[in-house]
Amino acid sequence: MPRFAWVLMLGLMAGPASADLAEDALVLINQQRAAAGCPALRMQPQLLAAAKGHASAMATQNFFSHTSKNGAKFNQRIRAQGYNGKLAENIAAGYGNASDVVENWMKSSGHRRNIMTCGFTETGLAVVYQADDQPIKGNSGALRYYWVQTFGRP
Repeated sequence: MPRFAWVLMLGLMAGPASADLAEDALVLINQQRAAAGCPALRMQPQLLAAAKGHASAMATQNFFSHTSKNGAKFNQRIRAQGYNGKLAENIAAGYGNASDVVENWMKSSGHRRNIMTCGFTETGLAVVYQADDQPIKGNSGALRYYWVQTFGRP
């Protein structure tokens, strides 16, 4: 069952196919923003590095949380990439396509708030697929897809 969380959110695939999923999700997110009069989010390299790093960590270290296994919070991971400013993060797991993850983020008040905050102008969006993923404690099945979207305003 897909899970998601928010803050106030070998067998490892992080190549072209996952980049396509992330691009598809960003198109859908920017359509939602445009309908509300918000500017499109632009991919930003430091935010993208933070998103990729956390998605990979969740997939390979078998956890689902805004807090890394080493205790780092999303803002610490993003600032470690050299990005400063207003920040937010959405995470999701278990969704195998862009439309499902965006639909579920938009149904969640916290995720939706992050997406629809017009003041955010930059983003990093990454998805990692873990083919041999194991169920996280408390889950009956493997999640396999790990999504992270970071938001920033310099």
